[in-house]
Amino acid sequence: MQFITSVRIFICLLLVSQVTIGADIAFKHLDRNERDQFLALTNWKRYARMVRVNGDLRRQVFYRSLRENNKYESPKEEFNSFVSEFYQNTNFKCNNLATYEFFVDITGERIFESQVCDNHFSTFIPVATGYKEISFYKNRVLKISYLMASNGESAMSRFGHSMFYVRACKKNIDNCPLKYQTEFILGVVADVDDLAPGLLKGIFGGYATKIDFMTLAQVKQKYNYDEFRDLYQYDLKLTQREIHRFTSHALRLYEEKDMGDYKFFSANCATESYKILRATLDLNKLRSRPLTPKGLLKDLKEDDLVNDEMTRQFKEKSKKVNGYLAHLGLKTFEDYYNLPVEQRYQIAANISKEDMRFTKASYIFLEKMALIRLQENLATLALKSGDKGLRVKFEELANRYKDWARENKKRARLGLSPIKSDVIGEMNQFYLTHYKEEVTNIAVMANNIIKARKSFK
Repeated sequence: MQFITSVRIFICLLLVSQVTIGADIAFKHLDRNERDQFLALTNWKRYARMVRVNGDLRRQVFYRSLRENNKYESPKEEFNSFVSEFYQNTNFKCNNLATYEFFVDITGERIFESQVCDNHFSTFIPVATGYKEISFYKNRVLKISYLMASNGESAMSRFGHSMFYVRACKKNIDNCPLKYQTEFILGVVADVDDLAPGLLKGIFGGYATKIDFMTLAQVKQKYNYDEFRDLYQYDLKLTQREIHRFTSHALRLYEEKDMGDYKFFSANCATESYKILRATLDLNKLRSRPLTPKGLLKDLKEDDLVNDEMTRQFKEKSKKVNGYLAHLGLKTFEDYYNLPVEQRYQIAANISKEDMRFTKASYIFLEKMALIRLQENLATLALKSGDKGLRVKFEELANRYKDWARENKKRARLGLSPIKSDVIGEMNQFYLTHYKEEVTNIAVMANNIIKARKSFK
């Protein structure tokens, strides 16, 4: 009987301790700044609408999770779960540093602060030569910058693009020398694996949102070279604690891959970049919600989170190519692309005899761009073919390609070598059979590039 009584007393004490832990903090007691930061951390959307209660219209607040796999029915429920984690889980600090630091801010307590975390991070990204490893320590990030691409010509890029430049140490050491440093670009993008991306899918949430890694060289190639868009870098004025929170939160989003749907006008690179910052900066910083990359830059300047003057810009290649287009009497790449293939080569050949300021490098660069454009247009032509049989056949190939590409993305994250597939060869044969004129133009353009390398001095 004494043993049973002791057990009952122990159970009661345990229940009381669980009830009293964090009893003085609740979601409803958070102020507006604290609540907004928690919603940004956990990806809940807050909205209000008028509802009729007993015949009267009243403003009521609702919440909707933007994550596909969220097991909680409300932010309050998720908040309560994190309260328990904060006070009871010894690994909470290491597993979810940004949320742990949020609770440090609102409670003034540092639970399990002495817990030692494994801060090493590594992933693989595809590059032209195969796969490149990005490896660094989350607690040794040296600099984070806001990197913005200027407006592009396509509908999907007319508002610019938001990214983050990161410089970190590949070793867990203080005062990291340059030889141990690495740099990369981290950004929020639509997870597009379609051969011909659709504008409507981008507008209405047809693609998932994801964190993407790129090298600086890849970003310069994509925006500055391929799309003739300038890049502007502004160093962020962050404390070391904010840098650590930002890095840990962004990498957690990268690994979980559950950020909701990407929408060009409401859940895009700028809004999601803002949410990462809002989730990890001090509570009184960056409280407005911009919708565009330029709007985010404006808010960063107004909150004194970046300098008015940019750190550096990348525009040398686009400037040179635009100079070549002007020399031809053309305004845009579209004007150049619409010229007949052989006419483009002949114009360049004639200019090379008279003026060598632009010709060889610029011609080859523009022809490579035209090759990429024509290959993309082939996929669009096939998907929109008036022949239903051709369209169905290509859709089957496209789906096989997407499955293959997705699997290789997963393998890259795990550091595994890519798997091979016959689908690319089958697609090339499909194009050769049904779009012979376009394929012929591609062959002519490739041959002209080789001739230009040899004959243009």
